[in-house]
Amino acid sequence: MAIVIFSKLLTETDISVRLTVPIRALQHINMPAGDNNVALSAMDSDGNRWPFRCYTRPDGHPKPAFTTGWLDFVKDKRLQIGDRVTFSMLEDEGVAAGAPQYRIRATRTITLFGEEHVVDLPQRFAPN
Repeated sequence: MAIVIFSKLLTETDISVRLTVPIRALQHINMPAGDNNVALSAMDSDGNRWPFRCYTRPDGHPKPAFTTGWLDFVKDKRLQIGDRVTFSMLEDEGVAAGAPQYRIRATRTITLFGEEHVVDLPQRFAPN
């Protein structure tokens, strides 16, 4: 079973600099005590693994964000302002394996024949 850690519509900052992450998401990200960043990996809907770094400010308001690796994901999925990213964790698998198993899904709402549809954004380039 998957636990949605956060889901958000992307902003200009999210697609051009870093993905800002809600503070409440930190409870599901295994940040080592005393550290202000952690490497994690998430699988997309195409089955590809994406390495990200979750960073928080060392002092004061943590203001978490995905930094390293995030813009590669944006470029590959051709993300735009208003697209949605959903970051989740597989509850059962993560506990059994000893490390969280994260998933990331990028979607766009499109209108076809007057009806709105949510579609997954596939990878831009197929692997060789």
